Amino acid sequence: MALSLLVAVLLWGANNVALKQIIGQWPPLFTGSTRFMSAGILLLALIHTTRLFGTVTAPNLALRHGLWRGGLVLAFYVAACNWTLRFLPASQFALHMAASPAWALLLEGRTTKPLRRWGAVGLTFVGVLILLLPSFQSGGEWVGQLLGASTGLLWTLYSRECRRLGLTWSGAAVSAHTLWRGGVLLLPGAALELIWAKPIPEFLPRTLALQLFCIVLGGVVPFALWTQALTRWPVSRVALFGNLIPVSTTAWAWILLNETVSPSFGLSIGLVLSGVFLGHSDWPLTARPSTSKN
Repeated sequence: MALSLLVAVLLWGANNVALKQIIGQWPPLFTGSTRFMSAGILLLALIHTTRLFGTVTAPNLALRHGLWRGGLVLAFYVAACNWTLRFLPASQFALHMAASPAWALLLEGRTTKPLRRWGAVGLTFVGVLILLLPSFQSGGEWVGQLLGASTGLLWTLYSRECRRLGLTWSGAAVSAHTLWRGGVLLLPGAALELIWAKPIPEFLPRTLALQLFCIVLGGVVPFALWTQALTRWPVSRVALFGNLIPVSTTAWAWILLNETVSPSFGLSIGLVLSGVFLGHSDWPLTARPSTSKN
């Protein structure tokens, strides 16, 4: 399970860098809507035409309601994520995502020691605040920073929905259905973006290739791996692997986009990682049996 999460983290790091380039050419909501609808439909096709994910039963009415709720949270996350990438470097966006385990820890209250929990959350948010302050002081990209700060919370809420749904249904199916639902819910905003977009987006071969990469290797594969892990481990434990996304994204951005890392970024990520490991340091090193779900 840990290895599959590491693969997901590596792919999402590359995906963030690819998205940064796509959003330079296409409107953010249009990019997210087409990506997630395509990924959801592709994953559904794999579920129903192969045995890769076992046998999946049809969702009942209560489950369908839950899937639409998960799709709605995912749509908000995608909107915040893609608009953040319009304003900020990919590495800074990924740092905001690193706060998601602290959100999960706060919402779950997994540790029996309140002082440790609040200390972990405090360190994490001080780290994010250090990244935010220069933007407010200079009057610069504060909109992007605020949007970025919301992505960690929205991702945690989506992960909690996936865990709840995945307790009684296939993790891959939860991913597929929330992906296409999230894409559909973004369609009205995507249509308005295309109408108002100036200049009109160009569908260049390179941009289309990057979008295909994001659909398959940044959508289908990592989302299936992530959701499957959520059926076995608590949200806060799975989210801990999300702290490697800034490292993965920063490495890809340095290699492919020549993005530099500022001293405040290094301090921020150090505080964020310290906070998360403080909050999770009482976990055993071995995975819990899949039957012990909280």
